[in-house]
Formats: sequence, structure tokens, C-alpha cells
Amino acid sequence: MAQLKYIVLSTLILFIPFQLIAEEEGLQGDGTLDETSVAEVRMLRQVGDVVGYQALDVAGEKIDAAYIEETLGERHGAVILLHDDGEQFESHGVVTPLRHALPDYGWSTLTLSFNYPFEPNILLSVDPDEVATEQSEPAIPPAAVEGETSDEDNVGDKKLPPVSNQQRMEAALTFLQGKGIERIVFIGHGAGAELAINLLDRITVPISALVLVGATALPKSDVFNEFNFPIFDVYGTNDLDTVPMAVKHRSIMMKRIGNDRYETRRVLGADHVFSGLKPTLTATVSGWLRKRFVEKEDN
Repeated sequence: MAQLKYIVLSTLILFIPFQLIAEEEGLQGDGTLDETSVAEVRMLRQVGDVVGYQALDVAGEKIDAAYIEETLGERHGAVILLHDDGEQFESHGVVTPLRHALPDYGWSTLTLSFNYPFEPNILLSVDPDEVATEQSEPAIPPAAVEGETSDEDNVGDKKLPPVSNQQRMEAALTFLQGKGIERIVFIGHGAGAELAINLLDRITVPISALVLVGATALPKSDVFNEFNFPIFDVYGTNDLDTVPMAVKHRSIMMKRIGNDRYETRRVLGADHVFSGLKPTLTATVSGWLRKRFVEKEDN
């Protein structure tokens, strides 16, 4: 009898934690994953863990964003960070470490979620019938080509229009202006750097400086030729192959228009996401911002 009680008790001890784990992680009663529940739990955990989470209201939709006030006690301005393609507004890439570190140097930081164009896979072999179908119905919506999301969110029976990256950025700028911040710097990583360049031709609020980190692509318009404000081009010696070529091209353009406030910095041993060298990146960017803005104010 005692042995039977031991077996029953042991079974309960093993079963109860499993049920708790199942409820927490979205497991069904048979131990299989409920994909919807798991996605919701992970999303809630991610948002809940984001320091300074601040959803922005953009055209009737809530866009994920995070704001951290400067902690130095002396605000030099604010930085809007644009994440790379394939990353979120809060991830293990370049943007998140910078947004957490720069407030200690007197810079408030704001990062938000951006959408990037859908890039179709290149087909090695093509069926003529499939080509005819694709030509009659474009695979890529025009909104996606322009850097806007092609997804439509349903709110009840009402469909909200897609929120463009320009609208997101305008909302971010309005948010910072509401806090009385006048000096605003863009920091873009990878595709985020290219997006920052393209948005500068559309937004209505002027910025004070532009920092490009591992910018892979060349500007798509001539607007870059008109940039005559401080620009900092940072990349690593182990960065993507297209980055050094793009930096060289931008350097030539800046010399051509006479922008003597354009600088480049190559970080030895750094790859595209500055693996193991994020403190070095922080020191490099914060040092440049201090030289360009803080030290000039002190003199």
C-alpha cells in the first residue's frame, strides 16, 4: 500500500510541472505545440521585456517602438535608430546595444519597427505557364516596392490601410518634438541606413546628422548629393563585400559636393553586426557625436 501511494505521488509530481509548462508555453494536452499560443506568449514576453516600450500611434495603428531618456543629466539631443532588414526593433543586432548605451552619453534614443520591401527568390528554371500567370498578376504589390508593408490588418470588419515607413518616421519625429527635442540624429544599420537616406528626401523635419553603420547599398537617388550636414560612415574590416565599395562611392560624392563634415571609420576585425565588438562601436559612435556636437558647445 505504501508503495502504491509512492507511485501515485511521484506521478502527480511529474505531471503537475508538465501541465504548468504546457499552459505557459502553449503546449496542448497531448504535449504538442499550439503554434498560435506560443507565438502570442513569445510576443507578449518580448514586448514586456523591452525597456522603454512605447507604441506609436500611426494612422490609426499601433507601431512597436521603444524610447529611453538620456541618463547623463544633460541632454545633447535624441537618436532615432533604424534596424537592418530581417531584424526587429529590439534584437541582438547593432541597434539595440546602441539604444541602451547612448543614453549614458546624454542622447535619448528611439527605435521603432520598420517594414522592408519583399524580395522574391530568383528562379533557376522557369515554367512558361507560370511566367504568363505572374505577368497577369504582379507578385510584388506596389506598396512593397516603395518600402511599405503589403499586409492589411483587420480591425473588426474594417481594413486599415498599410502604414508606410515615411509615416512611421514622421510619427517618431513628432513624438520627439513633443518632448522639446530639437537636435535629432539618424543612425541606420544595413538596410536601415539605406532607408534613412531615402527618408531624408521625404520627411519635413530636418535632422542634425546621419550615422551609417555597415551601409551596403548605394543611394537610389541624387538626394544624397545634397546632404551637407555631418555624416559618419562606420563599417568593419570583415563586413559584407558590398560595404567598402559603397563607402568609397559615398566618399567620392561627399568630396565632389565639398561636404567636409563627412567622415569614415573602419573598425578592425568587425563583421556586419560587430560581433564581440559592440562596445567598440558604441565608443566610436558616441565619440563622434561628442566631437561634432558637445565639444563644439563647450568651446
